[in-house]
Amino acid sequence: LAQNDGAAAVRELDQIQVPTQPAEAAQYWALRGRGAFLAAKPVEGTRAFVERERWLQGNDALRANREELYSRLRAAAERGVPLKVPPKADGIVAGWLELAPVALELSRNPMGATAALANWRRRFPNHPANDSVLPAAQSQLAQATEYPDQIALLLPLSGRSEAVGVAVRDGFIAAYLEQSTARPRLRIYDVAAEPAAAAYEKAMGDGANFVVGPLTKEDVAAVAPLAAGRTTVLALNFLADNAPKTGNFYQFALLPEDEARAAARRVVADGHLNGVALTPMNELGSRVLAAFTEELTRLGGVLLDSGRYDANQADFSDLIHKVLQVKDVKGEPSTHRTDAGFVFVVGAPVAARLIRPQLKFHYAGDVPMYCISDSFEPDPKANTDMDGVIIADMPWMISSDPVTSQVRNDVRAAWPARASRRGRLYAFGFDAYRLIPALKGHSIDTANGISGMTGKLRLDDRNRIRRELDWAEIKSGVPHAL
Repeated sequence: LAQNDGAAAVRELDQIQVPTQPAEAAQYWALRGRGAFLAAKPVEGTRAFVERERWLQGNDALRANREELYSRLRAAAERGVPLKVPPKADGIVAGWLELAPVALELSRNPMGATAALANWRRRFPNHPANDSVLPAAQSQLAQATEYPDQIALLLPLSGRSEAVGVAVRDGFIAAYLEQSTARPRLRIYDVAAEPAAAAYEKAMGDGANFVVGPLTKEDVAAVAPLAAGRTTVLALNFLADNAPKTGNFYQFALLPEDEARAAARRVVADGHLNGVALTPMNELGSRVLAAFTEELTRLGGVLLDSGRYDANQADFSDLIHKVLQVKDVKGEPSTHRTDAGFVFVVGAPVAARLIRPQLKFHYAGDVPMYCISDSFEPDPKANTDMDGVIIADMPWMISSDPVTSQVRNDVRAAWPARASRRGRLYAFGFDAYRLIPALKGHSIDTANGISGMTGKLRLDDRNRIRRELDWAEIKSGVPHAL
């Protein structure tokens, strides 16, 4: 289990006799349940946790067991693991399995979860989850849907940033329309038609209880000084690092630097302390490379070498030879440096799709390749050359769980032309709406986050929303959750 090999854990347990002493039996069934969930067998895992209750004593132990089962079922649903109830399953096991997608909806899309939860309660009125895990879930649901009376949304809806602003607006409205309970009043202001500061003051005069936006760094900097001591603001970009912190001014952004740091943490967690990087010769490449290197070094890793490339080039042979020290000796197999445990690639999807097969061509395909979201766009036919690449992206882009899929499909059906091109911005707008009650109720911090469409969201000590992305491996052109 410590090595995250659930199938091997279950095989080990199969070799021993099932204990009959309460303490040992409780431990046995806990291990078996955790192993089954790690092996993506939630039915077997659920049965193990249910069986474990026979050996537990006291309400606290029962509650802890049910809370762990609930958490593991929600995580399984989040990863898109099939949770179909098997034929002839008893009512307790069936109820737990059918609660999993409800738990995911409570976590990821609480605006639409009220009806799903009520329907589950009607079908399983005597289920043990009703008296254990669901009271807390119900309380969290109430808090997650407690919106202020009037929200102001400040976005550029004309001019050079119009396309970005419209996508964020539509994602915000998609979340707003998901809410099945009474919705707040929503007023939208075009900060491209008037200065952001003026739009903010107009929103205040119109009675806004919460402000979301503006979007560009310049507009955020203009509004920040006006917000002190007034209604809460969730700005959709970050202020400069040296800007003073204001208690009611929060910041949310899709920063590639955060993704780069997450990638550094991932390679180290995967056991690769040393590696190389390939990044474009532009501002994005410099920023991402600096953030990745800083985080990798902090964790005890070493970036052995890096290569910069022209974003318009298609042949990366020289670069691959340089950073991986590929040696071609006539009549002998090509070799590469053996101290590189990974290659971190930054770039547009077209570049990543070219680099991966060229690594294989130069006999370096055995070096794990990691990318962040800028290298991925959903297109199974185009991504077949990316097979084996490990990629970080937001759930909106790579998750197959039913809640994310349903919301994503609804948005694409409403705005088919725009949503396919700017999906991440729709998710950004969706999560901006979700964050309002969490910030209003102070229920999000460094320890307590929410499962958003853009990632797992937490609040740092500078009032900035930080994201943890999902990880997937490309197989047959399609991302599969890790």
